[in-house]
Amino acid sequence: MKYSKLTYYLLAILCMIATSCVTDGVMDDRSDNSDENNPALIKGGKVNLILSFPTTDTRGIIGETGGLEGERKINDVQIYTFFNDRFIEEVQNILISGTDGSTTRRIEGRLSETYASKGKMEFVVIANAKSKDVTNISLNKGISSKNDLYQQLTYTYASNNWTENIPMWGVSSVTLPITEGGYNVGEVALRRAIAKVNVTVNDGNGLKGFEITEIKLENYNTKGYCAPIPAVADGQPSVPADATCSTKALTSGPLSGAEGNNFADRFYIPEHKNIGVDDSKKIYLTITATINGSYSKTYTLPFVENNMPYDVLRNYIYIFNIVSVKTEFDCELAYEVLAWDTETVIVPPFN
Repeated sequence: MKYSKLTYYLLAILCMIATSCVTDGVMDDRSDNSDENNPALIKGGKVNLILSFPTTDTRGIIGETGGLEGERKINDVQIYTFFNDRFIEEVQNILISGTDGSTTRRIEGRLSETYASKGKMEFVVIANAKSKDVTNISLNKGISSKNDLYQQLTYTYASNNWTENIPMWGVSSVTLPITEGGYNVGEVALRRAIAKVNVTVNDGNGLKGFEITEIKLENYNTKGYCAPIPAVADGQPSVPADATCSTKALTSGPLSGAEGNNFADRFYIPEHKNIGVDDSKKIYLTITATINGSYSKTYTLPFVENNMPYDVLRNYIYIFNIVSVKTEFDCELAYEVLAWDTETVIVPPFN
């Protein structure tokens, strides 16, 4: 049988395609034995991740392990796979098991790509993004790193319905080699993408002659990231470039008596940068109160420590505890701010 030169060229090209492999961790199927320079290839693996809500920095009331039950609820989950720090695929066929609101949950999914048995494999877990309308994610537009993915995971903040289905983020590293056709188990410690602000009076016990009638949270950001941006330094907030300060304050509505002494679990906000910005862009509280049943005064409570501003970070609770009020000729109010790391910050009295 005779073949034309063109036929030989086509056969040569097909042979080159059949023996080549794709870079960045995902490879074509190959059945030969592995060695140091030629690792085995695995396809059809399954993912089984245990989700937890750790106590460190968690925005819960002291004594709880993972925040309030509603703050732990999960409506939807996406899992993105990275191999050697390169994006590979979104895990499909995800199943969420366990009781909604529990301190631990389990998620399962299936890998569709083929992976080398050696390298660094990570699973990025994003919870409740779809619940907050984060739906314009395009995996085909230049996503290669985690930063590329996280930049797309922005939510628009609205003042209602943040006690449940809070956006959360976590990363799990799985020890290779993965199991072909079986489950690859990992653990993910989730962090919430927002902070919480509470106000108490004398640890909820109140102060004689002092009654809060309204609490407002002013100047919060209108947008936030579901996951912290890697390019941002540790301990600093990740704030979208197009985020602006809201012109509409969060309000408690009218308060009286005991309900003003322990105002909690109502104000949830995105991360906010206060350090190095103009005063017009800083977040703050205003508290209106009556003194001895007649005199009304509004106080401004900035987010400061020793007269220095500090940033509002995700997965933290900030408790403004009003500890004393001077009611002579003029009213002065002292308060302390507690982050969940249990550090107590005493703020000097102000007018």
